[in-house]
Amino acid sequence: MKISRHFDEKETTVSATGERLKIKNIPNQNEKDNILYTASRMDVIREYLGIPLIVLSWFRSEELNTAVKGSKTSAHRFGLAVDVYSTKMNSKDIYNKLIEAQAKGVLQFDQLIFYPKQNFVHIGFKLNKDYERKMYFVSE
Repeated sequence: MKISRHFDEKETTVSATGERLKIKNIPNQNEKDNILYTASRMDVIREYLGIPLIVLSWFRSEELNTAVKGSKTSAHRFGLAVDVYSTKMNSKDIYNKLIEAQAKGVLQFDQLIFYPKQNFVHIGFKLNKDYERKMYFVSE
C-alpha cells in the first residue's frame, strides 16, 4: 500500500537482518505517524534527485536495532531515518547533490551520512525542522 507519492508501506519495515533473524519489525501508531512524516520528506528528496531510491532500512524496532548494532538513539528507531541507494546514480553523487540542495535552501535534513564501503546514504530527520542539525559526513 502506498504511503506517499514515491514510497510504499512495505519499504518502511524492510530489513535483510530482520528477515534472516525472523525479527518482527512492526511500528506502533506513533512510529507509523513518524514514518508518514518521513515519507513526505523523502518524496521531496526523491523528486529533487529525479531518480528512484531503493530503501535498505527505514523503521527499526528496538530488537532489530539491537541486532544490527544501531545506536540506541538512532532515528531509525522512531521511523525518522532512511538508508537508500539507487541503480540510476551512485551513492556519492546522491550525497553530494543533497548537500548542494541543502546549501541552496531547496531541502534540509538533520543528518546525511555517506557510507562508501556499503554504498548507501543515510538520511535522517527531526519532527521539528528547527532542531535539525543539517550535518553531513562520510563514514568508514
